[in-house]
Parts: sequence; C-alpha cells; structure tokens
Amino acid sequence: MTIVSLLMGIAASVGFTSLMAVMNTQKVLRIWVASIWINTLGITLIGLRNHIPDVLSIVLGNGLLVTGNILTLRGIKQHLGRPMRWRWPILLALVYTGAIAWFAFGTPNLGARLLAGSLQAMAFNLAYAYLLLRYAEPDIRKSCRIAGVVLLVNGLFYLVRSFVPMNPEASQNLMLAGVPVAATYVIGILTTLASYFALLQLITERLMVDLRRAARTDGLTGLLNRSAIVAEGREALERCQERGQSFALMIFDLDYFKQINDRWGHDAGDAVLRHVSQQLREAIQWPHYLSSRYGGEEFVVALPGATLDQGLAAAERLRHALAHSHARFSNQSIPVTASIGVAVARSGTRFEHLVRQADHAMYRSKSDGRNGVSAADDLGGRLAQAGDSRC
Repeated sequence: MTIVSLLMGIAASVGFTSLMAVMNTQKVLRIWVASIWINTLGITLIGLRNHIPDVLSIVLGNGLLVTGNILTLRGIKQHLGRPMRWRWPILLALVYTGAIAWFAFGTPNLGARLLAGSLQAMAFNLAYAYLLLRYAEPDIRKSCRIAGVVLLVNGLFYLVRSFVPMNPEASQNLMLAGVPVAATYVIGILTTLASYFALLQLITERLMVDLRRAARTDGLTGLLNRSAIVAEGREALERCQERGQSFALMIFDLDYFKQINDRWGHDAGDAVLRHVSQQLREAIQWPHYLSSRYGGEEFVVALPGATLDQGLAAAERLRHALAHSHARFSNQSIPVTASIGVAVARSGTRFEHLVRQADHAMYRSKSDGRNGVSAADDLGGRLAQAGDSRC
C-alpha cells in the first residue's frame, strides 16, 4: 500500500507538473503542483520508516503532509478569489506536528498518531468542501459542487477512520495495525485519487471560463468587445422591454485621440485607453451596466433600467471625471476629454438602432465644441450642459 501510495503520488505530481507547463496562465495550478509534490515527499518519508531515522519518517513526513494541505487550501482560496488568512492553518500545522513528535518520542502511542493524522486530514478536507460549496462563482459552480462533494466525502472518511480499532499488538509498527486500519488506507488511496481528479476538474472549468471571457473582452481595456456588447445589449434591452423598464445607452469618443498618438506614440494612446476604462468603471455608478470598447477610441455603455435623465447624469459624471483627470505615460501628463451621446429606448427599439441614435447625439457634441454631453430624442435631441470645463 505504501508503494501504491507513493507511485500514485509521483504519477499525480508528474501529471500536474506537465499540465502546468501547458496551462501556464493558471497560477493556482502552481500552488497545487507544489502541494502534491510536498505530499508525495511526505508519503515517501513515512513509507521509509525503519530505513531512515524516525524523526525524518514520522515528524518531518507528517509535517510535509500538513504543509501540503495548507497549500491546497491556499490554492482553493485563490481559485475562488477569497483572501487567505494564514494564522489558523499555520497554528494547526504546528500543533499537529508537535503532537506527532510527542506521541512518537515523548509518550509513544501509535493510536494517538493515527487519530491526530485522521483529524487534521478531516479538518482540511471539510474546509475545502465548505469553501467550494459556499463561495463558488456562477461560472464555475458545477465543478466546485462536484469537487466540494468529493472532498466532503473525503473528510467524512477521515472522521470515520479516527474510530477504526487498531490491533493492540501493533505497538509502534504501523504495518501491524490490523486489517481495519489497512482497509482504511486502501480507501484513502481511492479518495485521494478522487481528490486529484476533482482539482483537475476545477482547473479545466476555470480554463474554459477564461477562454470564453477572453473571447468576449477587449485585451487592452478589459471591457467587453464589440460583438459581446451587441449580444449582451440585445438581451438586456429585450428583458427591460418585457418588464416595461427604460433602457439608456451612451456612446462616447475621445477628443483629438489621433493627435495623442501622433504626439506621444501609440503606447501613450494605449495608456490613455486604459485610463479611460478605469475612469469609466469609477464614474458610471449604475447597477448591472454593460461597458465596451466599441472600436478604436469609441466606447459604448448600456444602462438597463435607466431613464434619459439618469443616463445623462451618468454621462456627465463620466465627462467630468475624464476632463478633470489626466492619463499618465512615461512621466507625461496627457489631458483627455470625450464627446458623449445618450439615447433611451422606445417601445420596439432595437439595440443597433439605439446605438445609432446615441452616435448621432455624440456627433452633435463634437460639432458643438467637444467635451460635452448631448441627448437624442424624438424632436431631434437636446443638449445637456457640459459645465465650465467645456471647450
């Protein structure tokens, strides 16, 4: 069983390491690879009992196992976007390693060591399961639920194992602990293998989600790309029309953006676009809005549920934020302004038609001097005053 455990650990370690070489964008995979290698080393040391000093086999081996569990916990928290609080895991590791050392050399007791090992494994597996079942994001919920159930079963197994009777004649020799204990190790091999497959499923679904997101987003700004805003905007508009809610949309273009590229270069232009996307995120202040880099220096923002006045207010906040902040590039301060057009959907309005209405209003802002906000309406549009920074 020791040999099987060791071979399985080596196979999993090599397999996950190979996977890491291919999926190098999955940072959490590096943590899990480290945890699997550490666990494999711990199993190796424990398996070499009677061939190496007990302090290495028992104390260091079990210390490595609990360290591997801590790294697995760290990886799961990172996978879920949760902060890692190191205090309690490290404290548990120190207490566990100290207890193992005490029951190995202070008051030798094989049963106590097996109980301590079962309880610490139970605690970590139940913690993994709780995190995966409680904090899974919608996009990765399926794999998190499956992995959570697997790890929950694993934790319950270790709970049951803590009550398995041990052969009283075993003394300090784990190999003589009896058939019930041996059976638990066989089951433990299977549950550990299931845990590895659960981690692999978590990584696979996360990769699929990342690929879908990459296909929907603009690589420079992190906003939706043109095809994504059209697809999601249509759906959001249809939902609002079915519920009798309003739907506002703004489109804006950066003023004199070509001059920025000509004067400071395209890298400076990229810095400006990133600055604009950050200002957009901070200024819109509307729940469940959709934002997109529509093309070049043109952006679209959809505000489901917003009226025309609310859309104008959001547009003015954005215009003001851009006009009173400068993009930074190579110790240079680059002023940025935008011309914004706002339109609100009427009954039966299609998303593409709404974009065209907002686009016409935006060009009215440009013709009126730029750095302004204009609104489209059935009477031809009305101008929203831009304030004293208008030029």
